[in-house]
Amino acid sequence: MSLDYFSRDEEIGVEGVNKEIIDDQRIRLDFAYAPSRRIMLGLRIPYVNRTLESFNLETQETKALGDVRLTAKFFLQEKDSFQTHMYGLLAGVRLPTADEQSSNGVPLDFDVQPGIGAGVVNAGAWYSYFNFPWLGFLSGTYHYMPNEGFQGFKAGDALVTSLGVQYATDFNYAFQLSFDSRYSQKDTFFDIEDPDSGGYIGYLSPGFVYSIKTDLLFFANIKLPVVENLNGNHEEGSIFNFGVTYDFSLH
Repeated sequence: MSLDYFSRDEEIGVEGVNKEIIDDQRIRLDFAYAPSRRIMLGLRIPYVNRTLESFNLETQETKALGDVRLTAKFFLQEKDSFQTHMYGLLAGVRLPTADEQSSNGVPLDFDVQPGIGAGVVNAGAWYSYFNFPWLGFLSGTYHYMPNEGFQGFKAGDALVTSLGVQYATDFNYAFQLSFDSRYSQKDTFFDIEDPDSGGYIGYLSPGFVYSIKTDLLFFANIKLPVVENLNGNHEEGSIFNFGVTYDFSLH
């Protein structure tokens, strides 16, 4: 079980014409359960606080539960116990559980909504290498949204990757560094492409993990955009994330 805080910002449009600034903050509660040594099931419940500031200084804000996510991680290595090389498959779905927010009966701008109003499915693969004090990891996931959501929105297909390494000074501290990237097609609204969406972005992500006590971990990381080739007038800022994870057994 884990509880974490997530924060990001995004700028879309042209200064003085149609520029929008989005501030996205979330508190996320995650549960993971392993019914066997071959599979790990996950559930994520986010509470979303989004603020949208338009070029005319009009501000919209929502505070509500976001879209719930279900995930599955499959372990395919030869043995089902912990070993040096581990690998498998990933799968997940984002469920349209968030309600569309409105003011005086009029829906708020899509960019401030806590959810997207439709499901998104993803599938991928992962690999990890363990040789204490080192850990290496690699993953790639493809995201696809089959139907339109709120206000005719349909996210472009996206490929998300992560390549990283972790070094543990002892059993209490570990330091991480990864390169995380996303390539996506343009989003559409009622089948019309959004010119300020999609493209490629890569983040350099340093972080660390601290073992407060046995099975209780504190983690923190920051994602710094270092490679950007986004479409149109579209800029994404740094992403901050920190929280705690507790691991326990059910008998």
